[in-house]
Amino acid sequence: MALMRKCARPQCEQGAVSTMTYNYRDAVAVVGPLSPTPKAGALDFCMYHAQTVTVPVGWELIRLVTNYEPVPPSADDLTALADAIREASQKEVPPPAPARREVNRPATDINSAPRPSLQVPVRPRLAIIDGGATDSLNSAE
Repeated sequence: MALMRKCARPQCEQGAVSTMTYNYRDAVAVVGPLSPTPKAGALDFCMYHAQTVTVPVGWELIRLVTNYEPVPPSADDLTALADAIREASQKEVPPPAPARREVNRPATDINSAPRPSLQVPVRPRLAIIDGGATDSLNSAE
């Protein structure tokens, strides 16, 4: 089975026929023919998305080619895929590491009284002070 580069758009399963590169400093995006090898930071698009791609406001979009032709997979693609599968199958799987939990708490004794800043303030007791006023209850005594 041949390894085909797919379109960079989510949910699109079409094969890539063009590559878009961009330069942030100059605010320029260039859509051209499919690059021979995948490049970091570049986006590969299918024919539909290569013709409908847009750029942010203020950016310049340059289209180098209007008739895109799919690039057939090469023997190098198949060899690279076979080598990657072979290499992955020969790696020894490391044993799972036990889960670790780090506890970060103050170095004080957890059984000691809470710090004053964490204590709930106690409401002061209210005292009734007779101010010398007489009322009807006191006069009945």
